[in-house]
Amino acid sequence: MVQDISSANTISEIDPDCFRTILRSAAASVVVITTCADGELHGMTATAFSSVSADPPSVLIVVNRTTRSHSRLLRSGRFAINVLAEDQEWIGQRFAGKIEDQFSGVGHIATAEGLPVLTGCAAHMECRTQETVDVGTHTIFVGRVVAGKAEPAAPLLYHDGRFKALAPSREAS
Repeated sequence: MVQDISSANTISEIDPDCFRTILRSAAASVVVITTCADGELHGMTATAFSSVSADPPSVLIVVNRTTRSHSRLLRSGRFAINVLAEDQEWIGQRFAGKIEDQFSGVGHIATAEGLPVLTGCAAHMECRTQETVDVGTHTIFVGRVVAGKAEPAAPLLYHDGRFKALAPSREAS
C-alpha cells in the first residue's frame, strides 16, 4: 500500500542538529583534496565528493568558504582528489587538522601540473576547476578530470562520526 505523505508532518526548515544526524547515517569515502597555490602545497580531508558525469569526466567537491583550503582552491584552479585506502586513517586525521606542514612524513608525488598526489591511495584524480557555485556556507567546485588512477585497495569510509572499513562481502546462500 502506498501512502501519500506529501502533506503529512511537513516542516518548512529542518533543525540543523537533526540534519547532521541524518547525514551521519550515510557512509562516504574519505578523500584528501590537494592543491598547490602560489607554490605552497595544501590539503584537506573531506567526504563531500561525488561523480557528476562520465562524458566529460567530471566530479564535484564541496568546501566550506571559511576554511583555509577554499581560497587556495579558487586561486589554483585545479585540485587532486585522493581516495584514501582503509589503512590510511592517520592521513585522514592529519589533513583534517590545522598542521602547518601537512605533507611532512606523508608520501606524495607532484603531477605534471604540480599537484600533490598522495601515494598508497585507493585512487586519485587530477582535476581542473570548471565551475564554482556558492550554496549557503559552502562552494561546490565542479572539476574536469584530466588524469587519474585506481589501485586494488579497499577505500577508507566515514560513517556516524568515525572512520570505518568495508565489511567483507557475504556470499548469497
